[in-house]
Amino acid sequence: MAVVISVCVGLVLGEVLLRYALPQPLGVWSQTRDGLNLLRPSFNGYMHKFHTHVHTNALGFRDVEHDLESSKGGTYRILLLGDSFMEALQVEFEESFPHLLEEELNKILPCRVEVINAGVSGWGTDDQVTYFSRRGRELHPNLVLFAFTLHNDISDNLEERYHLREGEILRPKPVTEASLFRHWSLEIRSYMISHSHLYQLAYQSWKSMGAAEAGSRLTEHVVELMMVEPGAKVKNGWWITKQLLAEANRLSKLGGAQMAAFPIPLIYQVDGRAYAELLATYQLSEGQLDPNNPRAMLLHILEEENIPRIDILPEFLRYISTSGGQPLYIRGDGHWNRIGHQVAASAVSRQVADIIRHSDSPEIHCSK
Repeated sequence: MAVVISVCVGLVLGEVLLRYALPQPLGVWSQTRDGLNLLRPSFNGYMHKFHTHVHTNALGFRDVEHDLESSKGGTYRILLLGDSFMEALQVEFEESFPHLLEEELNKILPCRVEVINAGVSGWGTDDQVTYFSRRGRELHPNLVLFAFTLHNDISDNLEERYHLREGEILRPKPVTEASLFRHWSLEIRSYMISHSHLYQLAYQSWKSMGAAEAGSRLTEHVVELMMVEPGAKVKNGWWITKQLLAEANRLSKLGGAQMAAFPIPLIYQVDGRAYAELLATYQLSEGQLDPNNPRAMLLHILEEENIPRIDILPEFLRYISTSGGQPLYIRGDGHWNRIGHQVAASAVSRQVADIIRHSDSPEIHCSK
């Protein structure tokens, strides 16, 4: 009994000490019974690493609450699908791309625009299409907007979490639900990661053993994407991605919505110093890599699938040239900083407005 009491007191003291003296970066993620990775619904927390507040809605996204019924009263609804760039834990929600996009579009267009932010860290196109297929269509969007992270979406899609390549066909995997015991085990773990600094310290210490290797593999993957002559693995990743985007376009049309997509520029496309460091690290010459290759490939796929393309790289380069090299990415983190979110939202909002104005589909018409 004395040992048990001592251990409990020690754990409580350790938790209190960490909470106030050395707060840990708490997690905010969970998993549904059918295997979708989301954020913890209705969560309120604080990210000490970035000094940002995090609030999630009942859907499990970093966003305000939304009515699940079909848009009414002339509201034009956009479902924004993405990963950690759209989740945007590095800035306050009011400074993030999804919120700014909604604000900008409401200034430009004559109707009320509502942007539903469905962005989760670690999501690739496979996750996004699967979420849209299982749950996103219930939100009745007028436009489905994919934010494509060139840095890691191809790598994520190669994991084939929800779709499996069989020859020249990409098939969805059967939907399976975890047992109640497994589900509640994951829920308890998720709760501890998002609330206990002591648990998170232990978890991150264990996880960090493979973090450096994982980061190195991801950087090597980006190098492979930028190769002038890509290998078989990259080609397979792009094939899978093309099939997923085609499926997303089909599902959008079935629901009376339009789809559009935009690539998030690689930091190596806008930061010359970061690109030079990459070349030096891997002892490569500029002739072996082309940082524009991933963007060009995605835009080509979108054109082939007749999906409206949005390109924000020119706006990024223009801003950097006119601001004296002001960075748009957080150094050492890789995500947009506050200014990056502003520039991206400004560029995307103008092009999305053009897509809406020139659409021939009456279902996505925007008017008062």
